[in-house]
Parts: sequence; C-alpha cells; structure tokens
Amino acid sequence: MTIREKDLLQIWNGQRSQRISSQLAPTILLAAVLALTATGKLTYKSPLDIKAFAIGLVAAGGIFSVSGMLASINDSRALTRAMREANEVSQLGMSISGNAGLLSFTGFLYVLLGIFNMTVLVLFLFKRP
Repeated sequence: MTIREKDLLQIWNGQRSQRISSQLAPTILLAAVLALTATGKLTYKSPLDIKAFAIGLVAAGGIFSVSGMLASINDSRALTRAMREANEVSQLGMSISGNAGLLSFTGFLYVLLGIFNMTVLVLFLFKRP
C-alpha cells in the first residue's frame, strides 16, 4: 500500500484542528474560575463546598483536556512517522515529519502547565490569611 502525502496532510490538518478545538471548553472553565477569583467571589474565605466544586471543575476540565491533547499528539506523532515513508514528500511534508520531537515536548509542557495551574488554584484557595 502506497502512502500518499496528500492523504497524510488532510489527516494532519484534521488532528491540528482537533488539538486546537479541544482546548476551548477547558479554557472557558479556567477563565470562569479566574474571573471569580479576580472579582473576589472565590477566595480562601469561600465555603469548602464551593472551593471543592471549583477545584473539581478545573480538575475535570484539565484531565479531559490533557488526555485529549496527549491522544491527539500521539496520533500526530504516528502521522509524522508515516510521512517519512510517503512517496515524493514536499517541503511541507518534510517539515511536518520533523515535528515529532516538538510534539513530544508540547505534550510534556501541557502536562506540566496543567499541574502548575491546579497547584496554584489549590494554594490560592487554601492559603492562610
């Protein structure tokens, strides 16, 4: 079976769109929590159930976001390997096939930033005055 660059480029663009759109809901959740904290509606003085709800909301959004992003990155890395085996690869195809390392680094940073965001939120909500 011959791998065609054109087919791989369509898959790449679909995965890229998926990675971008998968960030919309978690970004809205995080923005809502940040707005509540910035306006003083969600603070360390808030009731425990409200703080737990906010943390759970951000955690759930983050977990689904990170798992979706990592799955998409894994699929994209497989595509970069397939692109190397395609016949008559253009400059764009060669550029995409060289992105495997960058995709892995992006996944690592994404997980790291997710952990950082959750840590900052928990420390903020449970800090002592």
